[in-house]
Amino acid sequence: MTELSVAELQDKLKLLRVQKDIGGEIATLRSLGSAFQKNRQFTKAVSCLGSALKLSRNNADLPARALAHAHLGCAYWEMAQLEKALTQFKQALEILKQFPDQAGQTGLLTLMGISCWRKCKWEDGLAFFEEVRDLRQADAQAGVPERAKNSTAFFSGALERAVVTLENRVRLGRGQGNALKTLQPLFALIPLYLFTARKSETDVLLSEAASLADQLHKNDIQSAILKLKVLIARW
Repeated sequence: MTELSVAELQDKLKLLRVQKDIGGEIATLRSLGSAFQKNRQFTKAVSCLGSALKLSRNNADLPARALAHAHLGCAYWEMAQLEKALTQFKQALEILKQFPDQAGQTGLLTLMGISCWRKCKWEDGLAFFEEVRDLRQADAQAGVPERAKNSTAFFSGALERAVVTLENRVRLGRGQGNALKTLQPLFALIPLYLFTARKSETDVLLSEAASLADQLHKNDIQSAILKLKVLIARW
């Protein structure tokens, strides 16, 4: 299915409002917000996604409300407004726990873990990552191995953009010969590699991060690296 342009989505939104199609309006606002987000127009994205959430609160469709929270949280996440992002993710997760289909829970737990990781709350991040791992393993045992991939579809673009940004910062830090400016984005990058199907590349990053952390006497990062290695080995 061909994606509609921003202009086409805006025209569609006007028509849906005339028709008083609330469900269609919510879905179109989400699509429009995602389009702005993809173009890094985050203020416009938050405006659209906030409107979708406001409409969803007056709508009986709880999964749609959860999606609205999740999409708005994702926009905040890309703006590095992590507390606002976590608030939205938590609200989405509480709604999704009411339903037997837990696909979205895996994606939300992933984002919550990465958010904590970006805030240097290593233990909290690891706890979320372990929940994701356990859900993945439960799926594999139940013969549903694809949930982790499917559940991250709605924010995969945000993760990929974050990977590109952090890789650029790592290259910059290396080019400057600055250990701290290399370590910070490098360590933030490792979980993103894990959740964007780059697990095979994490060993090299972990080794470099361990060396830099030792050089900079970052004992908290050294401890987190050891625990992250155990998690990845069991992934």
